[in-house]
Amino acid sequence: MFGLALLLRWLANDLFPPGFPFLTFFPAVIIATFLAGRGPGIVCGVLSGIAAWYFFVPPAYSLAVNTQVITAMLFYSGVVAVDIVLIDGLTRRQRQLEENEARLAEMAAHQSLLFKELQHRVANNLASIASMLRLQRRQIERDPALALPLIDRADQRIEMMGRVHRQLYDPAAQARPLPEILAHAVDLAREMANVDGIDVRLAVDDVRLEVGRLLSLVLLIAELLANSFKHAFADGEQGLIDVQLERVAGDALCLTVSDNGRGLPTADGPSGTPAPSRTRRGLGTAIIAGLVQQLGGSHRVRSGGDEGSGVTTVVLFPMTLSATA
Repeated sequence: MFGLALLLRWLANDLFPPGFPFLTFFPAVIIATFLAGRGPGIVCGVLSGIAAWYFFVPPAYSLAVNTQVITAMLFYSGVVAVDIVLIDGLTRRQRQLEENEARLAEMAAHQSLLFKELQHRVANNLASIASMLRLQRRQIERDPALALPLIDRADQRIEMMGRVHRQLYDPAAQARPLPEILAHAVDLAREMANVDGIDVRLAVDDVRLEVGRLLSLVLLIAELLANSFKHAFADGEQGLIDVQLERVAGDALCLTVSDNGRGLPTADGPSGTPAPSRTRRGLGTAIIAGLVQQLGGSHRVRSGGDEGSGVTTVVLFPMTLSATA
């Protein structure tokens, strides 16, 4: 830009009246700053000033210093400095606006994706609720005396599902670490079961899960805890439940929930009386199997079979679910 401005000024020298030594250099500085930034604009301005001083400021072909030369050069320096500052500020502001626009577009796309995922999950959970209510209806038809306990348990499950939804789909909670999210889920499960004296120890590897899979995982842990709270310990009995989530070989996670409660009893309890069974395939078992299936995993339950041996549930599932799964 400096070379072009010098050439144009040289060719038009005879066309300009005296007193216009900088006429072609101002646009060169402006264009250089606009296209290349503040540094190249300053370089163009310095070179243009020296060239104008030497070739076109009287006396020409000299770097003479007098009052008129000083005044002319101060005028040139002031105009060039203002041009550079203004244009550099405008271009920086333009870049910031473009970056903000790109960031807002990315956030909008993310929110749209979350909204679609939320709709999908809500639809799935409503279908799960409908299936749960149908199962409970069949149980009530077999034994009407179970109506109130089953309705209370359904109410707890639906409330838990709603509270987990609010927690996981809150934009402010997207960056929360997994141990903190699961600790909150454990507190919710304990609150819903309204139990005292049963400790829950939580050990979780800090991994990242997609929100939909995280929702299934949280609901699965809540259901396993609810089963232990309800079946593993007698009313008021002290107990301990361990919840562990660890990353295993490959891209897989292993969830282990174990309690030190009464265990899985045999068909008959002491003296031939029926034992309080934890093996009956009820609604909780069906819900656990459905949630494990949503995670694309498998699970097994083991127990020593003796009183106080406890029950351990192990769920193995991939961190991400393939599109073909």
